[in-house]
Amino acid sequence: MATLLVFAFIAGTLTTLSPCALPVLPFVLGSVDGGNRPRTIGVIAGFAASFVISAVLLAAVLAELGISTQPLRLGSAVLLGLFGLTLAVPVLSLWFERHSGAIASIGTRAPARVGAGLSGGFVLGAAIGLVWAPCVGPIMAAVIAAAVVAGPSGGALAVSLAYVSGAGLAMAAVAVVGRRVIGAVGGPRTVATAQRLLGLSMVAAALAVATGFDLVAGQALTRVLPGDVARVIVAVEERPDLKEELSVIRPTEPSSVASGGVAGAANKTAELPPPLSSTLPASVALEDLGSAPDVRGITEWINSQPLSLGSLRGKVVLVHFWTFGCINCIHVQPFVKAWYDRYHDAGLVVLGVHTPELSFERDIANVRKAVAEADVRFPVAFDPSYATWQAYGNHYWPAFYFVDRRGAIRHVHFGEGDYDGSEQVIRQLLGEAA
Repeated sequence: MATLLVFAFIAGTLTTLSPCALPVLPFVLGSVDGGNRPRTIGVIAGFAASFVISAVLLAAVLAELGISTQPLRLGSAVLLGLFGLTLAVPVLSLWFERHSGAIASIGTRAPARVGAGLSGGFVLGAAIGLVWAPCVGPIMAAVIAAAVVAGPSGGALAVSLAYVSGAGLAMAAVAVVGRRVIGAVGGPRTVATAQRLLGLSMVAAALAVATGFDLVAGQALTRVLPGDVARVIVAVEERPDLKEELSVIRPTEPSSVASGGVAGAANKTAELPPPLSSTLPASVALEDLGSAPDVRGITEWINSQPLSLGSLRGKVVLVHFWTFGCINCIHVQPFVKAWYDRYHDAGLVVLGVHTPELSFERDIANVRKAVAEADVRFPVAFDPSYATWQAYGNHYWPAFYFVDRRGAIRHVHFGEGDYDGSEQVIRQLLGEAA
């Protein structure tokens, strides 16, 4: 457990480098004042509290009641945007102080007021925590999944606190250093100009969150940045020993995936379309992991009428667990879409099981919007109660279960990477006779 806590802390600090987190940094830079230590402490504490409470402590309750934190997230964006306006237009700060005491307490003009200190920083930090929530990596994703399925535990709480402590300290360091650099390079006029620019950037970031453009921007940044950046960040969290330690916080319900026989088949890969990648391995060892559990607990279908694994016998099925706000899922989605486009006519069915990680991903309207914006054309099954997730004994976003024409699971892959290997598995399974 000690190793897991250490790496959870490290993963939290690295999350500030994730493309997903970059659109949120204007909120941090604008909210943390390097010269106001109480407010800085309040921002860190509020950030940690709102994230842990909404993502872990209340995860099971929110899932059971079907409650989304999307309104809170949007409200947080509005609050941070208003605060940004007071930085960009100082007259507004004075107006708020005169006409709206509660809102004015968030401002920066009256150091003696509560909003300029610890409690005002706590409010801003809590808002940042709700906005930042989609940027969690594999470790926190496993914690949230366990909390939704079985409720919070001592181990889950400890891991989440380690993770959010790393993230909070890293964000505070970025903000405080940024503020001090601004103060060092110029006089009061330069500082005032920089403050206005930070305020405008907060307003722009708030509009991005309100419109969903923050997720789009995160995807765009992922494509622009060198691939090694994302791989290094994810690699820290996907160590095999950490996956083993995460088992202590997972539900103990066994997977219904059991071993079974799979007969051999003639290979027909010569009839397949050419591969997408030119660097595929010669072959991948396929396993016999038993019959694939059928989908269950699906409340909505997107891009398809209701399907079952039985109705798809004779097809090769890629059961793909994902959720639209997960940055790792966003990274793999182009590959999944490409496999579907290339091999669908040859007999591949991609069955995207959307199991929500965060509460706003439980809103089917948000899911439909995300599917349309990402141009996802394969069938998507909405699994809000984790019924199919539990049937597979799954613990990860994204996760891939490769099912052959007879309905048996032959290969499994979790997380990002090994795209060539996954394509080769698809080709081998398509090459087998029904």
